[in-house]
Amino acid sequence: MLDHQTVELTLIEVANQQGLTLDGKDLLDIRTRVAATLAAKERHRQRMKAPAYQWKKPDPHR
Repeated sequence: MLDHQTVELTLIEVANQQGLTLDGKDLLDIRTRVAATLAAKERHRQRMKAPAYQWKKPDPHR
């Protein structure tokens, strides 16, 4: 899986090659969106890897 820094630097470099100038807000947006996207991807991976949930009827109370 790609790490945060590699993805961020790639996006910044692509923007620079397209002639865009990035200010502090743009860099912050890139950092937060990359972090959120990679976190969501990790949560999804964990959900897909988890064992299937099997409901069990609770024991009766006395």
